Amino acid sequence: MSLSGAQVIAKALKQQGVSVVFGIVGIPVVDVAEAIQAEGIKFISFRNEQSCSYAASAWGFLTGQPGVCLVVSGPGVVHALAGVVNSQVNLWPLVLIGGSCETTLEGAGAFQECQQVEMCRPYTKFSARPQRIELIPTVLQSATRHAALGRPGAAYIDLPADFIQGSVDASAVPLIGPLRPVFAQADPAAIREAAMLLANARSPLIIVGKGAAYARAETAVRAL
Repeated sequence: MSLSGAQVIAKALKQQGVSVVFGIVGIPVVDVAEAIQAEGIKFISFRNEQSCSYAASAWGFLTGQPGVCLVVSGPGVVHALAGVVNSQVNLWPLVLIGGSCETTLEGAGAFQECQQVEMCRPYTKFSARPQRIELIPTVLQSATRHAALGRPGAAYIDLPADFIQGSVDASAVPLIGPLRPVFAQADPAAIREAAMLLANARSPLIIVGKGAAYARAETAVRAL
């Protein structure tokens, strides 16, 4: 049994627990959008990549899971950088998936050819292109982990047209499990000491960061 590259990315997204993808359909990602919907993932279509990437980044902030944004090559990725930068500076988990020209046509003036991996790298925690179709799930797993774990932020995956339209034997494609966030735990004794210092302070100043929001710690913060 063989799978197309589009099916490989769709199944990998499903295995990662992705339930919604925000995107704009066009060359060369039409097949990816169709495969995503065939896997039962909801596809929310936009008319502008900027608003699309902002919506995906907001989804990441509200759910704590990486928002996924699918865009076309060249200008599509450029326009989506607004949401990418917004996610990176605000620590919101986002994975941008961009189509790109065929690998065999790079440097030959292919349709909307652009060095997208290099372009996205300064504004993301992770920016990469799979070396082969069967490695798409592994690269996706790395992207979602970079986006969600530690300090959340943005990640980018580049999908050449010949990878999307190509095929691979299903047995060669690795299975990946759902993303499981890992939260660091401070020393309980240090936490108690800090709480006592604040409780005994005459004019305490408490700065609450996004970690408290992601941990849903508002009740504990109010009690403190």
